[in-house]
Amino acid sequence: MEFKFIMPSSFHRYISLILCMLAVSCTGDSSENTPTSSEEGIPAPTTLAYTLLESFPHDTAAFTQGLELLNGKLLESTGLSEKSTLRLVDIQSGKVEKSVRLSNEIFAEGLTVLNDTIYQLSWQNHLVFLYDAKTLKPMGALPWTGDGWGITNDGSNIYISDGSDKLYVVEPGTLKLKSVIGVRDQFGPVNNLNELEMVDGFIYANRWQYEYIMKIDPRSGIVIGLLPLQDFLQKNSKKDLTYLTKQGSSIADAGAVLNGIAYDKEKRIFYVTGKLWPEVFALQLQ
Repeated sequence: MEFKFIMPSSFHRYISLILCMLAVSCTGDSSENTPTSSEEGIPAPTTLAYTLLESFPHDTAAFTQGLELLNGKLLESTGLSEKSTLRLVDIQSGKVEKSVRLSNEIFAEGLTVLNDTIYQLSWQNHLVFLYDAKTLKPMGALPWTGDGWGITNDGSNIYISDGSDKLYVVEPGTLKLKSVIGVRDQFGPVNNLNELEMVDGFIYANRWQYEYIMKIDPRSGIVIGLLPLQDFLQKNSKKDLTYLTKQGSSIADAGAVLNGIAYDKEKRIFYVTGKLWPEVFALQLQ
């Protein structure tokens, strides 16, 4: 005996509807089905205009990794193995007033000051060094699992970059991880995040090997502004730059790239410099 299962007409209509929907989704306009940057709601960053106010002397042997304003002075972290330091510098003269030499195996990176404590990163040594902000007296170190590139704070939390597109939000005093921010622009993730500075709730960041400073909204991770500084040193320096242009000692070969952002909240002035640069420049955003 042969049995036949007959589907109700309503079920046929349901199957037909499903097949029709699948056909539309497969044959529809690809522009309506492929995500685009505009659909993701990420516009191109705004270009940030600035005025160059003046420049100040800077130690050309300083491989600048971090820069901060502390009581009217520049607090600077310099890198390279066997040469890394933490130093307090007079802005006007460029004179180093205090300096702490790190051990030879340490390659120092960015720094920040929070609650009278200086936090200084190391690159691949997996340590963050602590100092008394009033005396620069060493206060020990905390372990950090990743690379250290840039560091800043918002008064409550510390933000650390590791050269990727990530910013790690950690607790002061412990470096316990609280959250991770993915930084992106209209093209996608933005890597090489380096020296950081928090200004009015936004993070300004050097991007290693790129001649601009990014303005990042830490709530979304989106790059909302770019401060263009292409060939800035060559265009604005008053110093002899031949030490960076000799054969085998170009700015790129020497690693003398843009790096270092400090901010004066009262005067609303940015201080920017680079590794091995002869000057620190004072800028005011328009």
